[in-house]
Amino acid sequence: MHLAGIILLSVLAGLGVALAFRDFIRRAAAKKASYVCICFNDNTDLPPDMIIICRNDAEQEEIIRRIGDMDNRRIYIKYF
Repeated sequence: MHLAGIILLSVLAGLGVALAFRDFIRRAAAKKASYVCICFNDNTDLPPDMIIICRNDAEQEEIIRRIGDMDNRRIYIKYF
């Protein structure tokens, strides 16, 4: 019974390390992401209407093109 307890604790410790490593990788990837704010009015002091997280430039251009096709209003883009 003592050996089973040690094995269980070892498995839980290994799982904790794996989940901590996964969280570290997720946070590092989030810092690399670029944020695009889309506003439909020219006042950039107000909060944006949409915030989009893009992985690459092609994805960003595709999303902006689709939003522009669906909406007739003028789009103002702010990059972060």
